[in-house]
Amino acid sequence: MAPITPGSNGTLKSVTAEHALVELVTILKNGEANTTVNPNKRNYVTLDFNTNTGSVAISFSIPSVSIITNTGSIEISANKYLSNLGFNCSTGGTFKSSTSAQTLIEIASYLQAREANVEANPENNNYTNFSYDGDNSVFGGTATIPFNVAIGLDGKPIINVVEYLVEPPS
Repeated sequence: MAPITPGSNGTLKSVTAEHALVELVTILKNGEANTTVNPNKRNYVTLDFNTNTGSVAISFSIPSVSIITNTGSIEISANKYLSNLGFNCSTGGTFKSSTSAQTLIEIASYLQAREANVEANPENNNYTNFSYDGDNSVFGGTATIPFNVAIGLDGKPIINVVEYLVEPPS
């Protein structure tokens, strides 16, 4: 698992990055389906739970801009495209972004960096693929995250994301 700190007073409640990605994309997809939040009917994220394969397929294309900072580093900032989504960044959490779309870029980048670390990803899983297209000003990508389904005590299905990354030794 890729443990994270959700922080306080934030929308995201997940304690692993794998869960946070699925949680956030679900929030974004629900926002896109709401015409009050998404009056322009933008469809930048997809989310498909396939119980036959036990994986959730995610894709997104978020309009973004890149800038070169005064230190020479490149920063990618997502355009906010949903209004009044009700997304709140946390205080003291792992992720610091102030908008849902920017948090998606942050979580995706975090997961991809963890996948590239052999100590965090000893099985060499490559479930996330993200990139920035400077010509079209889009941060886009895909993820295929494994999950399993359990039945809660109330009889409702519970989707549990498989935590495929590990905490590297310190």
